[in-house]
Order: sequence, then C-alpha cells, then structure tokens
Amino acid sequence: APDEESCYELVSRLLVPIFEVDCCSFALLKDAENVIVKQITAKKKEHVLIIGDDNGSGGLVKALEGTAAGVCAKTLKQHYTPHTMISPFDSHKIIHSAGLNTVLVTPILVNGNKFVGCIIICMAKEDAFRKCDRILVNDVAAMLGANIYSKRMRQAAERSNTISREMLHSMIPAKVIQKIECFWDVRSEQYWRRRSSVCSASNSDSGSSSLSSSFAETAKDVNDKISFLNSVERHTSDPDADGVIIGNDIGLTSTPRALYAETVNNVCIIFLDIVGFSKFSMKLKPIQVMDMLHDLFGRYDALCDKHDVLKLETIGDAYVCATNLLKDKDKNPEDELMNAKIAALHALEMSKDMVLQAESVIIPKSYPRSSVQVRVGIHIGQVTCGVLGERL
Repeated sequence: APDEESCYELVSRLLVPIFEVDCCSFALLKDAENVIVKQITAKKKEHVLIIGDDNGSGGLVKALEGTAAGVCAKTLKQHYTPHTMISPFDSHKIIHSAGLNTVLVTPILVNGNKFVGCIIICMAKEDAFRKCDRILVNDVAAMLGANIYSKRMRQAAERSNTISREMLHSMIPAKVIQKIECFWDVRSEQYWRRRSSVCSASNSDSGSSSLSSSFAETAKDVNDKISFLNSVERHTSDPDADGVIIGNDIGLTSTPRALYAETVNNVCIIFLDIVGFSKFSMKLKPIQVMDMLHDLFGRYDALCDKHDVLKLETIGDAYVCATNLLKDKDKNPEDELMNAKIAALHALEMSKDMVLQAESVIIPKSYPRSSVQVRVGIHIGQVTCGVLGERL
C-alpha cells in the first residue's frame, strides 16, 4: 500500500469477504481521550450512519471512555462482545438497535505496545466469531500495525528532511547548497562516488577482508538499521523531539575530505569588532550583552542586503562578511577585474555604514550615555572556502 489510508482499505477488502462482515470500520487514535472513525465498509447504509458521520464517509470523533475501544486502549487486548443486547456499553446498545448483534474490537499496535487505534467489526449474527476467527483478525491487525509503523517512520524521515532543508536554506547561501546538495541525493553520481570512495578507503586501511568478516559487517549493518528504527520510534514518541532525525543516522557517512571547497580570487573580506568590548561587557548582565549585540548585528544584516554583501559569521563581538565570494566567474579577465573593483567599492560602502550604524547602538548602563565604537578592517585577495564538518 502506498500510504496509510490505503492500508485500511486493503484490510477492509481482506476481512469483509472472509467473514461476510456486515460492517467494518477503523477507529484511529486522535489524542489521549478520543478516536476518529475512518474507512467504513457496510452492507446497509443505516449501519454506516450509526458508525460514521451523517455523510457516511467516516471522520466522526468519538470518546474512548466507556467504550470497547477504550478497554482495548488500556489492556492492549482484543475485546469481544457476542451479544450486544446485554453489553454494558451504550454504543453497543445503539448498534444493537440497528440489527447488529456481535462486535469484535481488535487493537492496532505499533511496535508491539503502542495503541494507535482499533478495527471494529460488527455482525448481524449473534456470537459470530469463533476463537480461531478472532486469532486471525488479531494477526491481521498486527500486520496492519507494522505497516502503519513503517509508513509513519517514512513520514517522520521526510518531515525531518524537509525541516533540515528549510534550515539549510535559511542559514546557508543558495549557491553553496547547490554545490553540496548532490552529495545527499541518492540519484546523483556524486553521492555514489563519495560512498564508493568511503568504502575504498575503508578497504585499503583494513586490507582484504574474508568472507566471514563480510558476513559480520552485513549483520552489523542490519543491527545498526534496527537500532536506528528504534531510535526513530523514540524520537517520534518524544513530544520534545519534534520529529527530528539525526542526519548521520540515515547513511551520511563521514570522510577525511571536505564536502565542498574551492579557491576564489579577488574576495573582499570585512572584519569588525567592538572597541573595549571585554571591559564594559564584564559590568553587564549576559542578557544585556546579547540584546546589544542583537541590535548591532541586526543592523549589519540589513546592510548586507543593501550593499550585496555576504554575511559569513559572528564570533563574540566580531562580525565577518565578504563581497565577490559566491559570484559567477567571468571568463573575460577584464570583466573579472571590473567585478572585483565593484566588490571593493561595495565593501567600502558597507564598512562606512557599519561605523555609522554603531553610533546608534547605546551601551547599556553607560554613564554618560555612550554609543558603541567599532573597528573595521578590509582584506582583498585570494581565499579558499568550503563546507567543513557535518553538523550545523
């Protein structure tokens, strides 16, 4: 089945003809106290309306408390009601009024012990299920739980990758991402070339491996994947985890070589720091220092956009940015020289504005009130830049 919804449909197609089911539905956990009814299959329309919503399409939210589904959620065991007429549950009495006399509620468990919903089967015949029938339905529910588990893991991985990509695009220039994203795309030649180089390096270090060692490596790889799946379950069940999966766990192996590096000519790097920062920051609370730096660096970020300057990093009170770093290279030397001159002028304008903007930022608790004073330096020349390490 391509997705979770398709799993429910396939299970319905399996159970309805086998047991000649009068009504089959799925109650999926919405929160700790409620379930939502989905995928209703019934012989009569009135049965659909009793189990689902007024449109007969499912989606009705029902409370777990005081229901057979609630018992399943607590015990993680199947609940069988052979005679709805004498059932203690009000919902069963409503079902009985529609001519359904047997209800079998089977829990859907993920990872063996986590309740995510249940299969509800209703029959017009009283005591319609033998013990072997109930065991078969329980096995079907177990397979459904395993499929739901794999589908939700895949969704968690996709969501994690989406979050990671959004974070990358928000913090790393688009041109840098374009250069490195091929290394984590399994469809790219660079991805497989990098992985093969990792394997080659490993083999050259360890020498020729025997058949038994290859089997051991395969077993270790399988065990590592099982451990990863278990860690995904722990992450997704942890409310603080927010579905984040560590990228290195999904096959991003490390190598001694930089992921991306290149040499660029005529780059203008701007260095700036605050005069007397260490002295006056010792008299301030850390939060006051943070607020002041945020005010100052926020102004500089806006200047970067204004002057077409690339922000590189901040270290303490230092702010580092550059021009002409990620520009497209010109084949014509004259055009390249002209671009270098324009980049230098941008760097000079940026530096002057940085000094002026610093005068608008007041040092907290300074008496008399004084503004921040900064030092700015510019260096022009050849640089080698790239992406180092494997964590942001």
